Amino acid sequence: MAGSNRKLTQAGMKWISVALMLGLLLMLSACGNNNGGNNDNNDNNGNTSMKTRSYGNDGYLGRSNSNPHLPNRNGSYLNYGEDGDFAEKKLKEIGGIAKMNITFQGTNLYATLRPEAGVDEAQLRHKALSVLRSNMPRYIVHVNTSKQ
Repeated sequence: MAGSNRKLTQAGMKWISVALMLGLLLMLSACGNNNGGNNDNNDNNGNTSMKTRSYGNDGYLGRSNSNPHLPNRNGSYLNYGEDGDFAEKKLKEIGGIAKMNITFQGTNLYATLRPEAGVDEAQLRHKALSVLRSNMPRYIVHVNTSKQ
């Protein structure tokens, strides 16, 4: 009796291995390329028309061509003017600023703020620092206030 159970087990193992092999073949055949399908990358003849795009040789793998806000090879930024306008816009959203001066020196952004009458300087400086640091992360932000 024990011998017949062993034969059934060996025969069962053969069938299980055959079933697994067939399942594997079916899964691999489903991974084929359908060139005759209606894909966006196919032309009318079923040929693929995928084209690669090339970026300029900027030393940053094309990143400064696709995002002009990154530094160039000389370490300077491509648009201090736009960054200054953006910083000024964000500071105006805070409110309580009578006058502001924004300057750049390399990767440093210096903002000098004159608060309006009745505005707490420490709170204004804290708000300006958090707004500028969160909106302009590539700069080291320095904020000063003056009463003049």
